[in-house]
Amino acid sequence: MVTSSDIDNLLASTGGLFSNVYSFELSDLGLPGKSHRGAAIAVQDVVERRTDFIRELRNTMCSWVYSKAKYHEILSKELAFRNQDIQNAAAHVQELVKEKFRAGYPQGQFGELLLFNVIQHYFRAAPILRKMQITTNPAIERHGADAIHFRPDGEFNVLYIGEAKSYSSDYKFSEALGASLDSAITSLDRIQDEMSLYVYEGFIEEPLLAVAYDVKRNALKNVVYDIVCVVSYAEVGGKAGKNQAEVEGIIRNIVRDRMLGYADSFSKFDPNRLGKIHFFVMPFWDFKGILKEFEA
Repeated sequence: MVTSSDIDNLLASTGGLFSNVYSFELSDLGLPGKSHRGAAIAVQDVVERRTDFIRELRNTMCSWVYSKAKYHEILSKELAFRNQDIQNAAAHVQELVKEKFRAGYPQGQFGELLLFNVIQHYFRAAPILRKMQITTNPAIERHGADAIHFRPDGEFNVLYIGEAKSYSSDYKFSEALGASLDSAITSLDRIQDEMSLYVYEGFIEEPLLAVAYDVKRNALKNVVYDIVCVVSYAEVGGKAGKNQAEVEGIIRNIVRDRMLGYADSFSKFDPNRLGKIHFFVMPFWDFKGILKEFEA
């Protein structure tokens, strides 16, 4: 049986990234959902930590592509081939990682990479699935859930189904949130078909392959599905303030207002499924510029 300690050993380091993120709970909104959290690139006094945020997000690309075991396997082979030159071998592996990212499509990949980190950082759940490519369509990573992570929690075995939506055009928050909910609920309803695909096609590595098999065979007891929706969008409201506390207060109010502005639209969705969703909303200022820097 996979334990919490086993999962902890599989988690990627997220501290560097989230030291450049200001996040906050929104527990008093009175909206459907299991939890609500807002976030933004951190500010230091009144200066946005944009460069460091982008750098640290890019630093997690390798963990998204390769598990720790797979990375060490590749690195060991390259070290043997390159006379134990660690700089040369590490640079080679990083180039392999870059090949997994398609140029010209940063928006979706940015959101999915953020999702990968959010689920590990806040829910301490390890990824069952990692980044994959579908060669038949260069504009699509793959169909199905953007992320599936796992963590045992007491008597329960929790699978986190992740959905990321990133909209870089202005005035698209409601569209992004609605699309995220549509996709996430569809992924939940189709999870058995999706698990069949990945279990039998070699996409899942040990030790979580055994977990995936047990989920598919209904042999894992007390399975709980949670959904994590990460919505990143271009914010048009101003956030200028005279100090860090004032800027952070403006950000909190913006996210609160955006969420409350969507309140009437939640009625379109099944309330039981909405009750499984953890919302993570992250506005970006100059989102198109950030995506260009992310891809550079």
